[in-house]
Amino acid sequence: MQIPPMRPTFTIEFPIEQPAAIDRLARLVNDRDYPINGRIAGHHLMLVIPPARRHFWSPWLNIEVHPCDAGACVKGRFSPNPSVWTAFMLGYIAMGTLVFFAGMFAVSQWLTNKPPSALKLAIIPLAIALVMYWASLLGQKIAHDQMNELYDASMDTLRGKGVPPNTPKNTSSDEAV
Repeated sequence: MQIPPMRPTFTIEFPIEQPAAIDRLARLVNDRDYPINGRIAGHHLMLVIPPARRHFWSPWLNIEVHPCDAGACVKGRFSPNPSVWTAFMLGYIAMGTLVFFAGMFAVSQWLTNKPPSALKLAIIPLAIALVMYWASLLGQKIAHDQMNELYDASMDTLRGKGVPPNTPKNTSSDEAV
């Protein structure tokens, strides 16, 4: 059984050059009429759901475009809002720290010829970490339609379907995200 990833990723090669791929994606980001927001910096792009439709589990799609033999290699990674991701990672770090110290205390008990009863303390943070992982998978299911929306928009744009015409650069891209 394969463990589902916490941050689904994909890599696709397109038969267009890297600058053309970045240009197409930039037009998608700068199109104010398209129902997706985002930012672009160099060869990195971030697509998000507009604030009116965003919820706790709404995904962010981070895309990097690199040159490759076929033209452009597009690497994408879905993640939740960075604040949600940071909270989950801090939770995992806290649970790992508690398990570590419970283990160290159990080892000290064992070295003094006492039963390592402190190992029982590690069960609670391990259970919390499993619940957090389950919650992240549940969040992916809740955000599945929005993940598909972001993926389809980026792939259709790169394939040349529905590419918005050249538009002036959005100077206030900070308000887009």
